[in-house]
Formats: sequence, C-alpha cells, structure tokens
Amino acid sequence: MIEYQEARRIAAMLAAVGEPTRMLVLHRLTERPHNVGELADLLGIPMVNMSHHLGVMRNAGLLEDDKEGRRVNYKFRPGVYVPGGDSPDVIGTILCGNYRVNILKEEAAAKSRAKVAKKSAG
Repeated sequence: MIEYQEARRIAAMLAAVGEPTRMLVLHRLTERPHNVGELADLLGIPMVNMSHHLGVMRNAGLLEDDKEGRRVNYKFRPGVYVPGGDSPDVIGTILCGNYRVNILKEEAAAKSRAKVAKKSAG
C-alpha cells in the first residue's frame, strides 16, 4: 500500500496527464524536446496558454526544462517516460509512481476503443 503523500504526488501527475491539451503536448514530447513556441504553434494555442500547461506538468514532476539562450526546451524528466513497449502498438509509457500510462499509436488506440465498445455492447 502506498503512503498518502505518495498517493497525492501520483494523483497530481495523473491529473496533469488527464487534460486534453496536455495529452497532445505529451504526444509531441515523445518525438523530441520542444520549446514553448514550437509547441504552441503545433497545437495552435497562444504561447501564454502553452506556458501554463507546461508549468502544470513541470510542477507535477512530469517535465523538466532546459534553457538555451532565450528559449526554454521542455522534455520528460528522467525516469518518467520510457520509449517503446511490449507491443509495437505502444509509442511509450509514462510512469506515474505505481501507475503506468501507455501511449498507443493512433491505429492501435482505435482498435482498442472498438474492442471495448464491442465488449460493452455485449
């Protein structure tokens, strides 16, 4: 059983992962580190909003930043993201304490949703 403080830390990480814009950012960061402006352009949102989302993920312990002159590049903190997986359908895995969040390729995610829908329909 995990301690309460550890549960709070993990919950903050999962909450940071569980927001749509942040999910899109995490997908982009599986490719390589990006700076705020690049991510804002890729997602089509204002830089100030992107900075907020990156700050939430950094404060939750998912990301770290590196300054290169005036640019700040964001990447996964060491030990948080593992590229690849047990299946070729997995892009990588985000490690949130005792929990794992697999990032699937879009085709695999669609197959997984269809499988769940079929089971639910019964």
